[in-house]
Amino acid sequence: MSVKRTGIGIWLLAAVVLISGCGKQTDNGKGINNGETVDKVIESQVKKEEQKKTEESTKEDTQKNNQQNTDTQTPESVQGTVNAPEAAVDVDLSVMDSDMIYATVYQMMSDPEQYVGKTFRIEGKFYVTYDEMTKNQYYYCVIKDATECCAQGLEFVWGDGSHIYPDEYPTDGTEVIVDGTFELYMENDSRYCRLANADFYF
Repeated sequence: MSVKRTGIGIWLLAAVVLISGCGKQTDNGKGINNGETVDKVIESQVKKEEQKKTEESTKEDTQKNNQQNTDTQTPESVQGTVNAPEAAVDVDLSVMDSDMIYATVYQMMSDPEQYVGKTFRIEGKFYVTYDEMTKNQYYYCVIKDATECCAQGLEFVWGDGSHIYPDEYPTDGTEVIVDGTFELYMENDSRYCRLANADFYF
């Protein structure tokens, strides 16, 4: 299969959520067999105070965890630059690590027939190229692995292809998510693959 354009790499950002827990203290106070004594009243008050402190500590830990979750979200979700899609797809590259992405895309290029008609989701950076021979523009979502060496890109067609560039498209390098159906097509006696009829999020 021919490879059409040179891909441009991107940084992949990973999000890490830290979750901390709190322990529960127990009180093994001695019992005094002396009816309703002052010691029992004091012991009861101490237990109530300890329970109150435990509840406050749990509440503080919960608030801290929520803040950590917010702080460790990816820039896309924090800044709202990418509207995350909700629809299910057959293959979701956006949740794979760099090794799995590389292996999956390689397999798609090596044996594309088995993927025709399947829906894919890919997350990366948007780039557009212009081919002087065909006089057409081609749109890509490009991913680079953690070692910054192996750029993986997929061509896509937004919807029915009627969207106007550059008016309706983002600038090169914008973080995007693409959902589309894998297909093969011929152009100038060469066969290519792309995600057709794609939903485009940026």
